[in-house]
Amino acid sequence: MAQEPPPLPEVVQRLIDPEVTGLRVVTDSSATYGDRVRVTVQALNGIGATATDGAGTAALSLVGADGPSDLDSVQIDEGLGHLEIVAPEAGVYHIEATLGGFHAGSDPLEVSVEPGPLSLYWGDVHSHIRERPAQALISDADLLMGPPTVGDALAWARDVAAIHFATVSDHDLNLTDDEWAQQIEVHRRLNESGRFVTFPGYEWGNSQDMSRNFGHRHIIYRRNRARGIEQVPIFRSNEYATHTAEGLFRALREAMPTADVLSFPHHTARGGGNTWMNWDYSDAELERCCEVFSIWGSSEKPGEPYPIKYLPSGGYFKTGEARGHHLQDGLARGWRFGFTGGSESHDGRPSRPLVHGWHVIAETDFLAPPGITGVWADSLTRDGIFDALRARRCYATTGARIIVRFSLGDTPMGGEIAAEEISGPAELQAEIIGTAALSAIELVKNNREIATVSSADSRASVTLSDAEPARPGDYYYLRITQADGEMAWASPVFIT
Repeated sequence: MAQEPPPLPEVVQRLIDPEVTGLRVVTDSSATYGDRVRVTVQALNGIGATATDGAGTAALSLVGADGPSDLDSVQIDEGLGHLEIVAPEAGVYHIEATLGGFHAGSDPLEVSVEPGPLSLYWGDVHSHIRERPAQALISDADLLMGPPTVGDALAWARDVAAIHFATVSDHDLNLTDDEWAQQIEVHRRLNESGRFVTFPGYEWGNSQDMSRNFGHRHIIYRRNRARGIEQVPIFRSNEYATHTAEGLFRALREAMPTADVLSFPHHTARGGGNTWMNWDYSDAELERCCEVFSIWGSSEKPGEPYPIKYLPSGGYFKTGEARGHHLQDGLARGWRFGFTGGSESHDGRPSRPLVHGWHVIAETDFLAPPGITGVWADSLTRDGIFDALRARRCYATTGARIIVRFSLGDTPMGGEIAAEEISGPAELQAEIIGTAALSAIELVKNNREIATVSSADSRASVTLSDAEPARPGDYYYLRITQADGEMAWASPVFIT
């Protein structure tokens, strides 16, 4: 007589719970009057996964300055529904959905009269799938923890998380050559200009050999091929030529132009051997950006509100803040990088992971919400997004799609301006369309807060001034904190 299968672990039971407890509504952040705007409505269960019992017709409304107006309804099937609407006249809007007794609103949609040079897109270039055949054997329960393949994860990012670009950057030591080739092919196949952009990539860093001290980086490529070879290369952190940061940089430079590859240091202040960032080693051309926020917390500076915490149970997750390794330490050393947010998902859910190992992210006392990256790009294409990241025209948030503009005159976030071009004290402009009241809008100069304003509203357009003249080597960035705890960090403007 066949034995009954063992019961599923509690966390898996909760992940696949079909009962609806809430809704999530996602839309584009920027559009031009008359554009097609995508709307995603997701029914959520108690842990934040798709509730497959969600079914029916969801009523949608467009809420602007003049109040709500009805939109076409959207059919929800197995917890998910999609609709395109036509962007209305210029203004700031939210889209609200009602299904049964549940109601939710989207983050802001900003509509302009005419197309501008840049649009805002959201993505995650630091994510992983749950497991793969080359890694440890997994159970059926493990497979229920999240999308199990690279293709599943990217489709989830596009259709459920509703982000605009993504990379599944699995660990170099866990990828065979065949799997790396397959990963590139899946990213190529799912890349669709104008809808969803993918970049092939991987994570470099050796957590098994704690004697090394070069940190972790995720590497992404502009395209699938490099300098006449059939596929972009993977350089592993346990190979002699590329087991150091300098070796990695050398190999990348020899393989392709620096304009076609990016290296992103991440969780730079996460304790635990070489998982932190050693600021002795970086590359100004390859490392144009650095991750400021992920589920590990904030690596901006020591302390609250999202410090990288220590887990008393130890094990692989034993962590905590590594002083001297924060982003501010790297900026103080003269490195110039823009800010990105990443999910660091390990469950195949880019930008919206639910579990890390067996830990439910929303309920643990040591994991933070997943981060996300906003980029101001001229097109939703590989070149458009990649060039925006290289230009540091990007910013990080704790997950909320807060619209942020930040500039010094005509020099936008991430840009450089010569000191002699600034007449008098520097005046920096910030325009913010948030998702809650703006508790603090802080101008940070050389790692020190020099001006702070707040707003009881979710929107602000302010000028923040420096009382002293800007000098070569100075840098200014913006830190935003909302009343609901969500945050954003705009990439610095650098004075040359």
